[in-house]
Amino acid sequence: MFLNFLCNLLTLFSSASFCEQDIKKVEESKPIIIEKNIHLDTPTDWIRSLYYTAAWVSDSEKYNNFLDIADNTTVNSITIDIKTVSWKVNFDMDESFFKSIKPVSNNWIKDIAKIIEELHQKNVYVIWRIVVFKDMNLAERRKDLALKWTYNKEKIWTDHSWKKYLDPSSREVWDYNVAIASNAYEIWFDEINFDYVRFPSDWKVHQIYAPFTEKISVWTGSVRNITALNNFSKYTSEKLKQKHPSIVLSADVFWLVTNWDLNSIGQSLIWFLKYFDYVGPMTYPSHYGKKFLGFTQPDNHPYEIMQDALLNTSMQIDKYNLENPNEKQLSQRQIRLWLQWFSCTRCKWATPYFTQKFKKQTSWVTDAWWDSWWVWNANSNYYKDWYE
Repeated sequence: MFLNFLCNLLTLFSSASFCEQDIKKVEESKPIIIEKNIHLDTPTDWIRSLYYTAAWVSDSEKYNNFLDIADNTTVNSITIDIKTVSWKVNFDMDESFFKSIKPVSNNWIKDIAKIIEELHQKNVYVIWRIVVFKDMNLAERRKDLALKWTYNKEKIWTDHSWKKYLDPSSREVWDYNVAIASNAYEIWFDEINFDYVRFPSDWKVHQIYAPFTEKISVWTGSVRNITALNNFSKYTSEKLKQKHPSIVLSADVFWLVTNWDLNSIGQSLIWFLKYFDYVGPMTYPSHYGKKFLGFTQPDNHPYEIMQDALLNTSMQIDKYNLENPNEKQLSQRQIRLWLQWFSCTRCKWATPYFTQKFKKQTSWVTDAWWDSWWVWNANSNYYKDWYE
């Protein structure tokens, strides 16, 4: 409407020509202005999302850099870290959503609704990341919900860096995270992403006592862990989709889950795909062990790492669909890999991560017609020319 008015005004007071075709081109290039702040539909072509901590979203320089990238590249999504390993959430939440466990906010993001509205106006798909079972403060505040040591069932288990975890089979912990996700969805986040949906992987994991998980009746302790995570995934998905039928849910898994089930941490690719709309294997080349695929340093071979992950993922999905024709069929489109954008300082003989190594990751994803990915950088440092 405004452009039509401008066109008429220019015609009256100048010799300038502003034809209808020019108006159409300008209107098509403009961002979609949303009158009411609603959820954006999941993009059908691809989701290319950059990870940001709450602190960096609140940093005007880094936030404006993201807006510039979103305006000028194929990046169309942001993943914001809202609930961290500290247990705190990064903005004030409505306590009416919660029962026995109440959220504590550090209030790093002062006006989350304003940020989401601005991102939606630019057609940016907004994902919320929730750290689930690696939860320092809640484990300390509610010791009954925490993992313990087998030799002292009153003492909270810690990993090599003194981090604490919650028992993945605690219904109270499930409900707490469901409430956070539900509150987030009503604040207009477009997708809820669950991370650390697993048992610990480091340090003396054989000395973990999980009081709630121990009650699961299965043959062995390793299978018990997969059963525990399957129970959480099913419960969480059903609860949230019952209350919010259109909610989109995703979960992150270890890189090697693309190759086989990881019984010790409780992750199975197929089970996650059954209950989450999208699954994100964290296929960082730096995380693969020496001699993986025969490489002395896998970090220097990002293209081949992506290739192996996607091929094995595809085979797992095809095998399940073939063996379970009467079940809901799984899709490769549910897979959205996490890509590495950081240099591995502990990897011997690893070269720094710059444009060439990063684009080798995206090259295979594109070559395989996958197109969707997440990018992880702990400091949220991103460069526009990497994504053009």
